Amino acid sequence: MFKKEVKIKKAVILASLFSGLIVTTTAQADDAQKIMGSQDCASCHSVDQKLVGPSFKMIADRYRGKKGVVKVLAQKIITGGGGNWTADTGGMAMPPHPGLPLPQAEEVVKWILSQK
Repeated sequence: MFKKEVKIKKAVILASLFSGLIVTTTAQADDAQKIMGSQDCASCHSVDQKLVGPSFKMIADRYRGKKGVVKVLAQKIITGGGGNWTADTGGMAMPPHPGLPLPQAEEVVKWILSQK
């Protein structure tokens, strides 16, 4: 009887931890999407289709797992620029977003890199 109670308690604890992880992940995604909604991201990007700029999935596929990429891409969002996607954009540069704080830009990048 005691072993069964311990297993149940472990299952409840694991379920609680897992649900907390999901809530945190969902909250982070919501924050990133709110940040992007306050900027002009949707004017040039979509999740899964190339518009003026590459899709978020294209960006994730190219950069996911590369060391230091979150900070590099966050800086690219803030400073703007071109050259990395010339074949896809026809040379159109991304406009700068100088008013976006680095931590918020990093949240956006983390969300982008999570797209599959």
